[in-house]
Amino acid sequence: MNIPATERTPAITLSNNPFRLMISGESFPEDVSAFYGEVISAIGELPNTHKEKLEVEVALIYINSSSIKALYRMFEGLDAYRQAGNEVQVLWKAEDDDDIMQELGEDFKDRFQTLNFTGEQHG
Repeated sequence: MNIPATERTPAITLSNNPFRLMISGESFPEDVSAFYGEVISAIGELPNTHKEKLEVEVALIYINSSSIKALYRMFEGLDAYRQAGNEVQVLWKAEDDDDIMQELGEDFKDRFQTLNFTGEQHG
């Protein structure tokens, strides 16, 4: 899966070698369900198609509330992948001065405590 970024949507890539899900950019699509539906479905299928460590990298600059709900559903799918016996490593990247994205990362870390979360701040 390789969804290029637009002015309103993040780049989303699911690749092998290494097995990695990357989400970066801004997220305020006009139709959240249409944009994230395919991604949520693909993540939901992972326990049936893969049996290996999944690295997840999230580097969002801006996200609206509807997109946060979609991201939550994606993380539920990642947790289901972990529950199927696979390792999931999450790297949440945020700018040094972006308190909102840092706090959002902390919220996801608190809600999905069984996922291996690491936060990274950069300038």
